[in-house]
Amino acid sequence: MNEQNVVIIGGGPAGYVAAIRAAQLGARVALVEKDRLGGTCLNRGCIPTKALVRSVEVLLEAKRANEFGIEIGNVKTNFQKIMARKNNIVSQLVSGVEHLMKSNKISVYIGTGHILSPHLVKVDDEEIATRKIIIATSPS
Repeated sequence: MNEQNVVIIGGGPAGYVAAIRAAQLGARVALVEKDRLGGTCLNRGCIPTKALVRSVEVLLEAKRANEFGIEIGNVKTNFQKIMARKNNIVSQLVSGVEHLMKSNKISVYIGTGHILSPHLVKVDDEEIATRKIIIATSPS
């Protein structure tokens, strides 16, 4: 059985910031995330949406280029490249969060955390004994 001072359930901004701060204060920390680190905003919400919106903004500017005396010809979109750019941005940011976990010596568990008692969390087949549990999950 693994032993930690703090187990945090939820790998979004609230969870990973809490994990980093606890580690900075000297705690042995485990972070449990059911999907990818970064949470909804980073993986499926704010960040991917902004990346897609930016591609549309560039497309619209290109279509208006003639108004500024710039002739660029027929402007076309490549949906696969737009999605690849979005996915690359998300992957880079997720990698940044993963790096923060490693550099702060935070144990990351990918799976669903189950609280068995006030001092015991189970992730898949592994049990983690802990002094404190922080629940930092999103409602989605």
